[in-house]
Amino acid sequence: MLKFGVTRSTRSLNFKASSKYAASLRPSLSYNMSAGSISSAVFGVRYNSSAPTSEIKNKLTDFSAENSSVVSDMVTTTMRSDELGYMASIGLGEGWGPTALITNILEITHVYTGLPWWASIVCATFAVRTMMFPLYVKSSANMAKMSRVKPQVDQLMNEMRSGTNSEKMAAMSQRNKLYKENDIKTLHSFLPMLQLPIAYGFFQATRNMANFPVEGFTTQGAYWFENLTQADPYLGLQILTALVVTGMMRGGGETGAQTMNPMVKKVMTYLPFLSIFVTYNLSASVLVYFAANAVFSFFQSLILKNKHFRKFAAIPPIQPPITVPGGKAPPASVSEWWNEYNSNLKKQARSKMEQTNKKLEAMESRRQNKGDGFIKRH
Repeated sequence: MLKFGVTRSTRSLNFKASSKYAASLRPSLSYNMSAGSISSAVFGVRYNSSAPTSEIKNKLTDFSAENSSVVSDMVTTTMRSDELGYMASIGLGEGWGPTALITNILEITHVYTGLPWWASIVCATFAVRTMMFPLYVKSSANMAKMSRVKPQVDQLMNEMRSGTNSEKMAAMSQRNKLYKENDIKTLHSFLPMLQLPIAYGFFQATRNMANFPVEGFTTQGAYWFENLTQADPYLGLQILTALVVTGMMRGGGETGAQTMNPMVKKVMTYLPFLSIFVTYNLSASVLVYFAANAVFSFFQSLILKNKHFRKFAAIPPIQPPITVPGGKAPPASVSEWWNEYNSNLKKQARSKMEQTNKKLEAMESRRQNKGDGFIKRH
């Protein structure tokens, strides 16, 4: 009890001291409040809590203008688009991925050439595709070597699709031996696939620059697509790209050595035009890249088909497709291809059923021999 009383008295002294100290700091405040004043204050607080929402809304400070100014300050920059570092100052071109790489290449091209943005996109596309040209040369040479042995390879592939497991292994071994004898490297045929990350980087970079938008994108277009942030109103870039891609594919593809049968040529004649309905709402900056890339691929195909260039680059000549004597001609239409595809599926299913039946017969024969009571001794 004594301890509790001492503690209580100490707390009261501390409270009085703190009250005097607070009163000395704020002399205008009075602590001699009566019961009536306290009740009126409490009633006033209760009354204010039930005030209409319109009154509270009017008294609250509006921070929307301040927030918008803060956001604008975050993305604005004192640099211009013709200065190095502009892309980084607005948050573009950061990182090590293909998008950041292409963004920086576009900025360097625009700054050092002084060209408008549409021409900078075209020049950057041509420069990157030129650096990748040796990959297409190797792929074209490999495809020309494969065209020499195409009849034998087709025959082996048919055996691999419809034969038994042992026949498939034998056909695969013969195919690998054929590739080795003719210096055919399968990986060289896939070298053009390395362009896919670069194409993705161009697509994302040009789209992000249009969405920001980068300074000059609204005025540094050309002809009917002056605003690179908007879609092409006349679909001219889409139609140009489709026409160029169709001509390139019918001429042998990007490597100039692709030999397509009539059915594939028909499909590739109309397929590029379907892309118009997919890309109609893309910004003009992205479409400028598509068109520039297609034009470069078209002229690359012409160069790789040229006899003089192939001789200069030590690329084997292109041979027309050869059919196996007595073999079937490639399908000339989609319906023929579909019928042949279904026929091959039925053959494969029939072959699997025959193999399964043989296994079941062997198991049944083994079970019967085991049931005769004959024990084999070694």
